[in-house]
Amino acid sequence: MRIVLTGAGYSTGNEILRELVRQEAELTILVDEADSLPVEASEARQVAFEPEKPGALEAALAGATHVVHARALGAPGHAAAEYAAVNLHATTALLDACRHYEIEQVLFVSTTEAYGARMPPWPVSESWTPQPIGAALQSRVEAERAARTYRRQTPLSILRPAPVLSRSGGSLLTVLRHFISHPRGALVGGGDAPISILAGADLGRVVWALLSHSEDAVDQVFHAASAHTTWRELAVESCRLRGVEPRFWSAPFALARALDAVGLADWALPAPAGVDGYVTLTGRAHLIDDSRTRVTVGYEPLFSARAALAQALDVYGDGAAAEA
Repeated sequence: MRIVLTGAGYSTGNEILRELVRQEAELTILVDEADSLPVEASEARQVAFEPEKPGALEAALAGATHVVHARALGAPGHAAAEYAAVNLHATTALLDACRHYEIEQVLFVSTTEAYGARMPPWPVSESWTPQPIGAALQSRVEAERAARTYRRQTPLSILRPAPVLSRSGGSLLTVLRHFISHPRGALVGGGDAPISILAGADLGRVVWALLSHSEDAVDQVFHAASAHTTWRELAVESCRLRGVEPRFWSAPFALARALDAVGLADWALPAPAGVDGYVTLTGRAHLIDDSRTRVTVGYEPLFSARAALAQALDVYGDGAAAEA
């Protein structure tokens, strides 16, 4: 396989890059100017990602057999037009360029967070209808829908991972670090909201599994998770891994939603900076069923919730000592 990867400067793309390098794949990274790449990126060929420049993407894709599109802007605070430019327009430009070559597979990395806040307290399958909240997720759903229109021209697989617990950052890690720094803070809904999480390293592994079984993965949508847990378990375990005594109090979800509606949620339930919809995020279930991925491509997660937390929080590495 000769693989082209986008989004290596984002938290999910970081994790995918690490696994592709570990597998010694022949790899080209399409790089944004502002990308913050892990050290593993030095093992790969790097080309500027310039979707607006005529012919640039075609030249970057020459000789590629597989494309992994993990580039997505999800951080809050950007204008709707910026989300559309990064998530939608760049996706269509990339797929337009793929049509010029005999690409065996384009793997589009989406997210189960696009399902919104109305998920039931039982695992949902890939047939669940996206109901995105906010401009960022809306543009990601639009990009996924646009990608589907290319299926007859380019072999397409779609991966919707559970919220990724990445050592490179992301909203989930931001919330957990918030719990560690506020061990006597509130847990919305008593912390009983169940959630599926995906360890960063398991994200890389499931991407590799889908690439390795492209003949079985094309024209399908897949979920991936490492473990099912609850927000209370994540919060308590995060504190214990950091040597902090956890003492959380329960905030009923109905009360939290009422405070949110009148603009008092941030005062009563202070949210971490850079996280939108904190009350909804931590008070609603987010369970997914990834049995299709396990059966079709043989994916099996390696990480439990505790192991995923330990890796993301860098408990056993140099970063832990530096942060402490």
